Amino acid sequence: MAWLFTDPLAANLYVVGIMFFAFGSYAVYRFLLNKNNPEVNTGFAYLAMGTGIYALFYGILYSVIVPTPFTVADGELFGDPMIILGIASIITGVIMIKRVSLAFVSIFTFFGGILGVTYGIDGYKLGMSAPLELLLMYLAAGIGGMLLVPLVIVPNKKVVAITAILVAIAFFAVAIETLYIGTSAIGGHLVDFAKARA
Repeated sequence: MAWLFTDPLAANLYVVGIMFFAFGSYAVYRFLLNKNNPEVNTGFAYLAMGTGIYALFYGILYSVIVPTPFTVADGELFGDPMIILGIASIITGVIMIKRVSLAFVSIFTFFGGILGVTYGIDGYKLGMSAPLELLLMYLAAGIGGMLLVPLVIVPNKKVVAITAILVAIAFFAVAIETLYIGTSAIGGHLVDFAKARA
């Protein structure tokens, strides 16, 4: 049971960073470069499902254990958003495997984006975790999620190309922020865990 009371946030943020880097890369590949290779699509779909399952699992875990006194105080910032992110990523992977329009998942990502922006702003106002980095991470994820609607629905190629660039920038920014926050947290978490074992 001891593993339940450690803080896996750094690893989780790395997985989220990988996920968003993949999302940004796919936006460039599919919607800016207008390429549509079935093997690439399938590979991305499996990556989306794998990272989505991980995010969903840990989002649920955070939601269950955050009320206990053994967890970090800011853990709730990563519970609900990781559940939404995990579900969106799994749906994306399944839709791509089934070759169904991504328009359906964009509805989910739009409302998930609103949730992300809300968490970022409120977390910043409360000074939680790394407030500025957290704000930038959630704003970028939220805006990118909302922009998926015009990316996959609007038929105008010029609009799609511009939106793909904006989505890629937003998602690459999320990847950078998550990797930065996760890397910064490793040292502190190891020190805390070492003290807990002493």
